[in-house]
Amino acid sequence: MIDLRKAVYYEYVDPVTIEIFDRYKWGLRRLGIQFSQGLLETIVYRSDHLEDTLMAFCAWVLWLKSKGETTDSQVLSDTLTNALHADRGWIPSEFQIAFLQQHRDILESPQEAIWKAAGHQLGEPLRNRLIANISEDGELILQPNIKLTEEEKQKVAAFKTEVMTWFI
Repeated sequence: MIDLRKAVYYEYVDPVTIEIFDRYKWGLRRLGIQFSQGLLETIVYRSDHLEDTLMAFCAWVLWLKSKGETTDSQVLSDTLTNALHADRGWIPSEFQIAFLQQHRDILESPQEAIWKAAGHQLGEPLRNRLIANISEDGELILQPNIKLTEEEKQKVAAFKTEVMTWFI
């Protein structure tokens, strides 16, 4: 995924900005944001009130989706850019904060989501024995020399196929 320091050439990128961006980038991607160079630069250059703006924006998009409204990726990216350019950013209301808390799984990294899904589909004992690590791109890094039954091999193959569809 995106490393903000590498994506935007700037003398100094505030570590707090990077931390906040890293916390929200997966949720923004899942909500339909396409990270253009212009949007990434706006995030770096207009990072005042970044977390409030991202929180309010994510809650707003989730609310739209809960109402069944379709959201266009370009419109969302333009709206986020405009929100970041606003003098005080978007300030989340108590309702938005509570709504985002109800949907906090949207902010999970792929590693967290895959780890949880593996526990459900493979069973926690097999997952814990089999998976050594999960890359940011969703690649499963398996423990070496693990002996699996035919049934376990089929479960793992089906799970890997499903995970690959998450990144298409």
